[in-house]
Amino acid sequence: MTKFRRSPAIKSPATSTLNGQDSLPGTSLTSAQRRILAIALGVVLSGYHVINQVMDHLGGGATVQIWLDRYIPLRPMWVVPYSFVLAWWGIAIVWAYLRMEDSLYVAFVAGWVSACLIGYSIFIGYPTYMVRPEVTGTGWAEWLIRFTYRNDRVYNAFPSQHVWNTLIITLFWVRWKPELRWGLWSLTCIVALSALFIRQHWILDLIGGGLLGVIGYFIGLTVVTRLWPARHARPR
Repeated sequence: MTKFRRSPAIKSPATSTLNGQDSLPGTSLTSAQRRILAIALGVVLSGYHVINQVMDHLGGGATVQIWLDRYIPLRPMWVVPYSFVLAWWGIAIVWAYLRMEDSLYVAFVAGWVSACLIGYSIFIGYPTYMVRPEVTGTGWAEWLIRFTYRNDRVYNAFPSQHVWNTLIITLFWVRWKPELRWGLWSLTCIVALSALFIRQHWILDLIGGGLLGVIGYFIGLTVVTRLWPARHARPR
């Protein structure tokens, strides 16, 4: 079977350096294994829309609105970063699949999938929804907001998947490509603000999404530094 940028196989907790930055245990993935990880991540991400539709059909739930949310205005132009960050997620998945070192790639996928599974469990176990304003403008930004509202129902509010997805990418890319950190952190902040200003999320949704992104990041690193080496060190 064809190998894909194979790193030294794990036989001990020894580590390999990643671009001169922090180190993670070496792993060895075939091209097929890398494709499977990318496909698995895509399948898990698509689960959001299934849960969103089901929860909207079931109804009920609660909001996590706080008093500060009443002062957040609707700003239609912010729908641009909110919508187009989806393209960045896709680019990040392909870029990681093609270029990311094996160890970090495993951590990246494991962390993102873990964050999604935790978030989806919250969506189902503690349903939350957003109270949206009526959008009456006739401009292209208002049209795009209405399109977003139609295709993304009011449920799955807490925690914000827009925040945790973007933050997971930022955290792993800062580790992998530290020269991009300022742009990535700026993008993360812009995406969080856009979720507020198009009234897709409450403030607590963003905080929850941020915490979940950090949790997913550390789960991913734990998988590679502890679980993966133990798996490969097991006697055959």
